[in-house]
Amino acid sequence: MYDNIYIDKALFQRISEGDETAFGVLFNTSLQSLEPFIQKMVKSPENAQEVIQATFLRVWLSRDKLTEIDHPKAWLYRVAANECYTYLRKEATEYRLRETAATAAYETDTVTRQLSLKELQALIEEAVQLLSPQRRRIFQMSRNKGMKIPEIATELDLSPHSVKNALVFSLKAIREHLRRYGHTIPLVYLVFLCK
Repeated sequence: MYDNIYIDKALFQRISEGDETAFGVLFNTSLQSLEPFIQKMVKSPENAQEVIQATFLRVWLSRDKLTEIDHPKAWLYRVAANECYTYLRKEATEYRLRETAATAAYETDTVTRQLSLKELQALIEEAVQLLSPQRRRIFQMSRNKGMKIPEIATELDLSPHSVKNALVFSLKAIREHLRRYGHTIPLVYLVFLCK
C-alpha cells in the first residue's frame, strides 16, 4: 500500500512539472476504477464520460498543486466525486429551468461551463476543417463513425500504417490549433475529447 502511495506521489510530481506522459499514465491506470465509481453516481455511461472529462481536465488545470497532495488516489476520487456533484447540480438546475426560473448563481455557473466546452468543440471542428481532405476524411471516419484503423484502411484502399499516421498527424494539428488559442491540452486528453 505504501509503495502505491509513493508511486502515485511520484506520478503527481511529474504531472505538476507538466509531464504529459505521466498524465497519460494516470489517466490510463485510473480510468478502470474511476469509471464505475462515476457511473454509479451519475447513473448513465454517457453522463459518466462527461464527468470523466471534467475530472481529468480539473486534474491537469490543478497540476501546480499536486505536489502538496499526500494521498493522490483519495484526492483523485474526491475530485471525481466533486465533479459528479457539479454535474448532478447542473442537471437539477436544467430540470428546474424547464419547470421554473433558476437562481442567477446557478444559471451563470451552468452557462460558463457550457460556453467553455462549446468553445473547445468549435475550435476542434475548425481545426478538423483545416486538415487536408484525405486526413479530414480519415479523422471523421474514426471519430464520427467509430471505424477502426483496419476498416478505414480497407474502405480507402490504404495501408493501416498510413491511416494511423494520418490520425496521429490530425491529432497533433488539432492540438496545435488549440494551442494557438491558448488551450494547452495533453494529447491523451485530446484523444478522449475528440471521441
